Amino acid sequence: MTNVSLPSSPTDPPDRFAHEIRALVEATAPRLFAVVEQFETDGGEPDARVAAWGLAHDDGSAQVTAVDGGFRMSLRTPDRATQLISLRPGSIGCLVWPEPTSRTTPAS
Repeated sequence: MTNVSLPSSPTDPPDRFAHEIRALVEATAPRLFAVVEQFETDGGEPDARVAAWGLAHDDGSAQVTAVDGGFRMSLRTPDRATQLISLRPGSIGCLVWPEPTSRTTPAS
């Protein structure tokens, strides 16, 4: 992830404005969620897959995009995505809210 250096005004202590912008972004960032499809395999065993990823906004609305690129939706609530996944015969949709992780360490 790239950090952006923002110019500060001569009256602001260094990085004060950048800190205020970061606080604004963190306070208004949408929450990430996965739409998981649960189903039974041909052998009757339970299985699941991440069918889509979504962003939930403070106003309750959500944007959802299928993992395979098959659809992109704007919904009134994240739960609506689970209802749509559950329309597939034999499938049950659920939401999974990943825990926030620090991205300060490089992936190995």
